[in-house]
Amino acid sequence: MNAAMNYHIHPAGLRHVELLSKLHTSCFAKGWGPLEFESFFERAGVFMAIAYHQDASPVGFVLCWVIEDQCDLVSMGVLPDYRRDGVGLMLLDYALSEAKHMGATSLLLEVNVNNTAAQTLYEAQGFEKFSIRKDYYANADGTHADAICMRKPL
Repeated sequence: MNAAMNYHIHPAGLRHVELLSKLHTSCFAKGWGPLEFESFFERAGVFMAIAYHQDASPVGFVLCWVIEDQCDLVSMGVLPDYRRDGVGLMLLDYALSEAKHMGATSLLLEVNVNNTAAQTLYEAQGFEKFSIRKDYYANADGTHADAICMRKPL
């Protein structure tokens, strides 16, 4: 049986900002607070979704912003205990489908140069590297890491 069948994706709204913040903080060294997520809902073209395990526990999220014909995958994360179980791919597929539905012709993202698992996922889905942003990410230890910019046509 496909492990991804144990999960489902639901659109997120303003009422989910606390949950989105908890997920983000559990996935990244510098988590975002509820107000940061709330501010995205004030912008046109923003969509978010949450991945839930079949036991109803939230395990991941995706946040995207469509501006004209381009969609930026602003943030996506899966809780450590649920990684490598198809959740990231489900969230990415949701983002690609929703972006295309909203009129985007490409999806862009940045990924930490040290996050090889995410890079592998994106490359397997047809994303291509096109640029590097030096010292883009702040690590928990105070150091910085480069971001790899990737793009996929829709």
